[in-house]
Amino acid sequence: MKKVQLVLVFALLVFVSCKKKKENEVEVVEPVNKLEVHLVPKANGQDYVLDQVIASPLGYRYFFTDVKMLGTDMSNGSAVFSDSYFFDFRTWGTLVRSTSGSAADFGNLNMNIGVPTSLNNADPSLPPSTSALNILNSGAMHWGWNPGYIFVKLEGKVDTTDNGIDDFDHSFLFHLGMNPILRPISFSGLNWIKVNENLQKTNLILNMTDLFDKPGDDLDLRVNFSSHSTNAQMFLSNLVVDKLVNALSKE
Repeated sequence: MKKVQLVLVFALLVFVSCKKKKENEVEVVEPVNKLEVHLVPKANGQDYVLDQVIASPLGYRYFFTDVKMLGTDMSNGSAVFSDSYFFDFRTWGTLVRSTSGSAADFGNLNMNIGVPTSLNNADPSLPPSTSALNILNSGAMHWGWNPGYIFVKLEGKVDTTDNGIDDFDHSFLFHLGMNPILRPISFSGLNWIKVNENLQKTNLILNMTDLFDKPGDDLDLRVNFSSHSTNAQMFLSNLVVDKLVNALSKE
């Protein structure tokens, strides 16, 4: 009987000891490694800010008031960074998209400027709430009057007077969309920068002067200044989106 009592007492002491240990234990939370892709607009080798005037070699001046891009399928092989992204320079600065993961999985990055036909022609309220394609997130990047998304918005002002006075009397506007405008782009050998213990980022570059002023491939905004990607404007829309692709690079 005494042996049984001793065993019970011992078991009770072990139970109480274990319980106190669990109550005093501090839960260790593993840090989440966050990755960010940024798109940095530049002009003449310097970071570009909206409303900053650019001098065209064609003899006029202009500035951008809005730069937006909507796209899909950010990945490197089987490693998926994000199924969609929405770059809004004025609202969110240079950030394109963030995720958790390892930079080692994204030495290269493939993505689309635009949305594939199967998604572009679908109901914009159907994508998950976390998707850039959900109408609550894409907002004005969906045509509304026409099925499909606007892939790219480039807007700004042009001074056509050439009289030395700031008289930005003319607007330019390129809203690029429709299925033929979809463009795949790829970046190899990305440079991932350690921001802190839990964050790494990589920068892509958008050369703003290459959009309209690349030597031998310039576009006169005084003449070609608007497209909503209608059938009659599709030639100009394709021209501008191809210029955009060529103006992109890794840092």
